[in-house]
Amino acid sequence: MKNETPHSSWKQGLLDALPLIASYVLFGAIFGMMAGQAGLSSWESVAMSLLVYSGAAQFAASSMIAEQAGIWAIILTTCLLNLRHFLMALSISPHYQQFSRSQVNALAFFLTDEQYAVTLNRFRHHQSDLPYIVSVSVSLYAGWCAGTWIGTAAGSWIPDPAALGLGFSFTAMFLALAYYQLSSLIRILTFLLCGALAVGLSFVVPTGLPVLIAGCLAFAIGYALPAKDAEEEQGEKEDTRGVESA
Repeated sequence: MKNETPHSSWKQGLLDALPLIASYVLFGAIFGMMAGQAGLSSWESVAMSLLVYSGAAQFAASSMIAEQAGIWAIILTTCLLNLRHFLMALSISPHYQQFSRSQVNALAFFLTDEQYAVTLNRFRHHQSDLPYIVSVSVSLYAGWCAGTWIGTAAGSWIPDPAALGLGFSFTAMFLALAYYQLSSLIRILTFLLCGALAVGLSFVVPTGLPVLIAGCLAFAIGYALPAKDAEEEQGEKEDTRGVESA
């Protein structure tokens, strides 16, 4: 098997993240514009992206700030929206075992839905390595923060960001990420079942909980039926090694 150098891993991480960086810049800009309309200054909006780095939570917080919601209500909503990170972290933790505690703690800050999808897809075919993860993580983070700054600067030119009709592009991005994970019938059925459950629950439970509950169901299915996927992934890795050796 041909081992990749840190430089090649870093470069590959940047290439894999490149399509998503454009989306991050776009939605970061939309957040920057919405945050400005909610009453946040440019530096406050950029600081939120630098320190919070959670798109769903930041959009929710900006809307709640505009409605003059209390600080504890905003904090609770942020926590509910980000509970899904617990499940993602459990799922990806076996690939982080080789890293030190300080490295894992630092990487935890950069865990997002997109970073998770890209790196997990990579780990299905290659051994996990720090340069690749850092490359994907930092490039997405930079795109989000840069987009926020652009949005704060352009906010005065676009009075109604929602009128641009860009909301579906976020959904399209997630569908594209999910596509690469739908490698077996059980994964496809789980995707459809959990998606339907999340949509149904969105009408009856608070924001953030539908995704968490659907994620718990997916986690339970994966825990109950791990053997087949594990065998498939091992076969894919062996095929990849054979190609690289050739």
